[in-house]
Amino acid sequence: MIRVLIVDDETRLAEAFREQLTEEGMKVFIASQAQEALSVMKRESIDVAVLDIKLPDMDGVELLLKLKQLEPTTEVIMLTGYASVATAIRSMKLGAYDYLTKPCKLTELSNVITKAHEKKMLKVKTIVLEEHLHRIGTHDEFIGKSKEMEKVRSLISMVAGSNIPVLILGETGTGKELAARAIHDQSPRAGNPFVVVNSSIFQETMLESELFGYKKGAFTGAETDKMGLIEIADRGTFFIDEVGEMGASIQAKLLRVLETGVFRKLGDTKEIKVDARFIFATNKDLKDAVEEKKFRKDLFFRISSFIITLPPLRDKREDISFLVSYFLNKFAKGGQKKHFSREAMEILIAYDWPGNVRELSNVVERAIIVSNDREEILANDLSEGMLNPVSRVKESKEPQSLGRVLSLVEMESEYIQTVLHSVGGNKSRAARLLGISRKNLYDKINASHSSLEQNA
Repeated sequence: MIRVLIVDDETRLAEAFREQLTEEGMKVFIASQAQEALSVMKRESIDVAVLDIKLPDMDGVELLLKLKQLEPTTEVIMLTGYASVATAIRSMKLGAYDYLTKPCKLTELSNVITKAHEKKMLKVKTIVLEEHLHRIGTHDEFIGKSKEMEKVRSLISMVAGSNIPVLILGETGTGKELAARAIHDQSPRAGNPFVVVNSSIFQETMLESELFGYKKGAFTGAETDKMGLIEIADRGTFFIDEVGEMGASIQAKLLRVLETGVFRKLGDTKEIKVDARFIFATNKDLKDAVEEKKFRKDLFFRISSFIITLPPLRDKREDISFLVSYFLNKFAKGGQKKHFSREAMEILIAYDWPGNVRELSNVVERAIIVSNDREEILANDLSEGMLNPVSRVKESKEPQSLGRVLSLVEMESEYIQTVLHSVGGNKSRAARLLGISRKNLYDKINASHSSLEQNA
């Protein structure tokens, strides 16, 4: 619904405008003076303001500037007599959307308001996208010639043209967001927004407001209306990472969006219709979460219509050399031509990469820095924190040498401790290197301690 403010001291004309525009489905407020208009703007969310240039208490151009200070995204249409056309043109240079000369036809006013509202919504989307969208210029890192990657690319091409939900499974660092972006880029929605949210980095109440938005006054601190990310993704693709971290109430609301395409902002009674393609990702076993009643069964069935599983890097070692070449070109500065020595490359290929492609990216970037001006990157340029887990991983494949095989949880815990040690215990930096949120890191550390206590 378009929310319009009519400011004109000709009361009968303003009332006629309100009656006509209300019939067309708009919410209309009227004011006969500038100060009254400013009061309305402070308490209501106005999309389009229609201002008479001549008002009893303030010049219309001055009011235009004050309205823009209160809400820069509100579009303004000026009403003027023929004698004030020059002033109206000046007002457009100061930010007005358009002007109409009196007397104007109601249909003409309605059309201009509709166009102004479209511009306002585009402006708001641009602002919010700049704040919230995780932009990726390319998905070139989603490369490799292994049969595993060929299968993934084939599945992406197969599903890209449809609108069914996609669930992407894979360990941390395997490129789940890159795969989602590849689906979007190959789809008919490619020219529209690709919106990303990671459920694990928000508290539940904050995630709800991020997803669905809220109305002014919905809660303490909600001083203006906020568009949710789902609304921003309209006609585009919405990628929800770590979907398994969502709370029960948000799962229920998300299921309704998937089934009906409608939702309500927090504090609003009006339903908003969206046409967004949803892609989900997780490194968890959602079937286990369903069994443990931590994830809704009906939501799981809804989002798992089409599943793409990304292989870990250790299962496609033939792609490591291609990825290394890519990252060398990406991170080398000033036209440097860097390459790894044979010994260093053998270590990279033999390593089991618990952090997958993201870890490989970090390792190559660090090696470029450590090798300084040398063209050849040596084995000594690789971190000890990377080499030590290699021997442990290799040993874990020989049960007789250890007495027992390490579980995946134990291997992950060891790797996390190695990364923490390499960054001096800095958990924020460790989380960035691991490609997870601080909350996720703390959860994994706590889970590891609990496991050790149980085994003690």
